[in-house]
Amino acid sequence: MARRKKMDEAAMLRETEKLLLERGYEGFSFKALSENLDIARSTIYEYYGHKDDLITDYMFILVSKVMKEMEIIASETTGLETMKEWLKTFMQYDQVHYMIGMRGQLDQSESDIARNHLKQMDGLHGKMFFMLTNQVKKAKDLGEVRADLPNELVASIFFHSILSRPANDENIDGWANMLNDIIENGVKPRKES
Repeated sequence: MARRKKMDEAAMLRETEKLLLERGYEGFSFKALSENLDIARSTIYEYYGHKDDLITDYMFILVSKVMKEMEIIASETTGLETMKEWLKTFMQYDQVHYMIGMRGQLDQSESDIARNHLKQMDGLHGKMFFMLTNQVKKAKDLGEVRADLPNELVASIFFHSILSRPANDENIDGWANMLNDIIENGVKPRKES
C-alpha cells in the first residue's frame, strides 16, 4: 500500500495565496490546490472541510502577521515615523486588500469556521485602524501632523495608500517613501531656497 504524502501547511498557505491571486475566489478549488501541491485532495480535506475554511484561515493568518509587524514597529518608533513604517508594511502585504475584496463572496459561506474567521478578521481590521488613528493623535501631540485634520481622515489616507502600488515589486520601499513624502509635504512643487 502506498504511503500517503504529508501536508506541508506553510506550502499549502503559500499556494492558496498564489491561486487566489491568479484565479480569484470562484477559480479557487481544492482540485487545483492538490495538483499544485502534488498531494491528494483527501489530504486537504483532513485539514479543511470547505474551501471557505481554508481561504479564511489563510486570510486570518495574513492579517495577524501584519498586525504583529505593526505592533513591533509601534514598540520601536512613535508618531509619524511609526505611520511611515506601517505604510511600508501595508504595501508589502497589499494582498490583504485584495483578499478583503473577496469578503462579499465569503460572507455567503455556510461554514461556521469561515464565519468565525471573518469575525476575527473584522476585529483585527478594526484594531489596525484604531492603532493607526491613535498614532495620528500621538503625531499631533508631537507637532508632526496638523491639528486641524481629523485623526480618522489622516489614518484613512495612510490605511488606503496600499491601493497605490508600484508595478515593480522591487521598489516598494521607494514607492512608500514617495507616498509618505506626498502625505507629509503635499504635491505642490517645493520652493527653491
